[in-house]
Amino acid sequence: MRKILATALVAACACGGAQNFQDQARDAMPSSSSVHMGNPGDSQPSTGASGQLQQDLAVSSSDWYKATVGFVVSVNGATVWTLGVVEAVTSFPATTCSESSCTWGPGSNALDPNTYQLIVSKNADGESFDWHLDAQSKSAPAGTPFVTILHGNALPSGIRHRGTGKVTIDLDAAATLNNHSTDHGTIEIDYSNVGPAHIVARFTGVNDSSPNHAGDRGNAYYDFRELVSGGGDMEIAWHNTNTNERDDIHSRWLNDGSGRADVTALVTSGNLSLSNCWATAAAGFATTFDSFGHVGTEAACSITPAVPGTHMNDAQ
Repeated sequence: MRKILATALVAACACGGAQNFQDQARDAMPSSSSVHMGNPGDSQPSTGASGQLQQDLAVSSSDWYKATVGFVVSVNGATVWTLGVVEAVTSFPATTCSESSCTWGPGSNALDPNTYQLIVSKNADGESFDWHLDAQSKSAPAGTPFVTILHGNALPSGIRHRGTGKVTIDLDAAATLNNHSTDHGTIEIDYSNVGPAHIVARFTGVNDSSPNHAGDRGNAYYDFRELVSGGGDMEIAWHNTNTNERDDIHSRWLNDGSGRADVTALVTSGNLSLSNCWATAAAGFATTFDSFGHVGTEAACSITPAVPGTHMNDAQ
């Protein structure tokens, strides 16, 4: 899908533009692979286990290990879609360019219900770049303005696709287009990928995906830090703004996949705190300690002591 969109945007390419700026813009933009949250299984080689054994290991894995991986996947999915589109589009020549701005599009595939355009501009500081991806429904009345569904800022480091920046996804704007999801809210992602990655994502007014809270909305705060050792540190805070329930998961893991999650929940029926530790990837991420389920002892944890998250109230 990204290739179709990218090809369509450059189908009407009229000129090569300012090639030097075009190359600068490409290099400054983050790639989906460079703004990526790791998870406890990322660095582990394949064990060569049979399909049935792998399935058995997955079933026996710690539930909080699975929750940690699930949250990582959800954030990575957002960055892959957004930055993947931008990366694919800028791999082609721009439609028009000046010495400080390039535009790809507007254009689209014949079967796409929407028309898109991407604009990348260099700021007055001479170092950073602003960009935005806009869209317009083909069925909209003539003269209907484009809506911005993605926008961001990038400060390059001198290494291609490496630097710091921000990406904002406007789900409400995207929902006004043909054939887009009905998700709500905004997602703001701050990233730094010069050295070990650090990614902070803030979700505001998004749908609660829990089947027990259909129709509810809430805010979330994600903070991921890649460790030099190969492990990771991630905190996820969630606030259901309808019920006022708050949850916080602080997960940490080592290069061998073993780790722990310290969980805090504030609900109408009371408060809950627990710690859960899991084994290495080679041991199937099995639970080694669970304070709530009275499994094992904390001495079996590869990471001590417990460190509850500190950002529960950041998800306002």
